[in-house]
Amino acid sequence: MARTVVPKPAEKVQFNIRVDGEVLSRFREYCRRNGLDPQGQIVLFMQRVLDKEFDFQERLWSALKAQTP
Repeated sequence: MARTVVPKPAEKVQFNIRVDGEVLSRFREYCRRNGLDPQGQIVLFMQRVLDKEFDFQERLWSALKAQTP
């Protein structure tokens, strides 16, 4: 009989930051006007930063390999 493995949910942590009150207010207003979830937008931004860093590292490595004789 085959055993099935149930994937474990991703660990989540709480992230607390201090933000200028006016910046937070304007960001929440922007999200409200555009039907966006403020927390979700912060997570998406963090993911884009990580993706760009990886992309930058890959491009840098490719450029260095291309210059190596």
